[in-house]
Amino acid sequence: MSLKDLTIACIGLGRMGVGIAQNIQASGCRFVVHNRTAEKMQPFVAAGAKGARAAREAASSADVVITSLMDDQSVFDTLFGEDGMLAGLQGGAIHIGTSTISPGASTRINELHKARGSHYLAAPVAGRPNAAAAGKLYTFAAGEPEILERVRPVLETYSQSVFVLGPDAAAAASMKLAINFFAASLLEAMGEAFAFAEKRGVLGPLSDMLKGFLPPMEEYVNRIATRNYTQPGFTLDAGLKDVRLMLEAAGEVQVPLPIASVIRDKCLAAQAHGMNQLDWCAFTEIARLDAGQPAH
Repeated sequence: MSLKDLTIACIGLGRMGVGIAQNIQASGCRFVVHNRTAEKMQPFVAAGAKGARAAREAASSADVVITSLMDDQSVFDTLFGEDGMLAGLQGGAIHIGTSTISPGASTRINELHKARGSHYLAAPVAGRPNAAAAGKLYTFAAGEPEILERVRPVLETYSQSVFVLGPDAAAAASMKLAINFFAASLLEAMGEAFAFAEKRGVLGPLSDMLKGFLPPMEEYVNRIATRNYTQPGFTLDAGLKDVRLMLEAAGEVQVPLPIASVIRDKCLAAQAHGMNQLDWCAFTEIARLDAGQPAH
């Protein structure tokens, strides 16, 4: 499938969606964008994209629609209603969902598309906004094999690796939550280790050593070591949403995640300290505050 023969629509131009959209537009396809805040569409329209006033309009001419949204509710709000995506989507069109949502929501979205004669590829992504802009995201894809292969060139415009997880849409959501749980657990460990290291006078050496051991986490090492949580790639509020999804999905299959419960409580405490819109790794500040270190 040549991208230049496709009409591709991107719905959602937030911190991740904007980088995904930039890479897709650069592929030379016919390109449509929609965002709730219309000003975010302007750079794409100036570069030749069609700006759509509603999700229905964006989907109406598209062979492929990519959504990059916050949570289950925002995805369903975009799908349903008179101006929703499902009302405009053509039969045989493909919806690629890149959002971090619950496994149950992924299953329901897949069923909705089957009932309408369209297709759903659950394809959440891992990576920071700079990775999205550089086309270096990790994509976890689940759906019909034929559909996945048909849109693989689209995925590859913004992904450095595509992990194929079979036909069950819920598997992609579960994989993303497992990855997020692992990353959040590393952040919690760093926060506790740095609180100890700072009091013992070895924060600098520990930070330098961890950068060598954990290159993909270097930005987080720097942020936590220097207590710099401004200009977030992913906010604390958004991070808490993901932690709650992890705990809910784990509960559905009777898997205790005690570390996730600790992280949830740290996130709530960080919100109480007004850190809602800081980078999500700001929850690690609670370890320092608990150790009697002054607030940053």
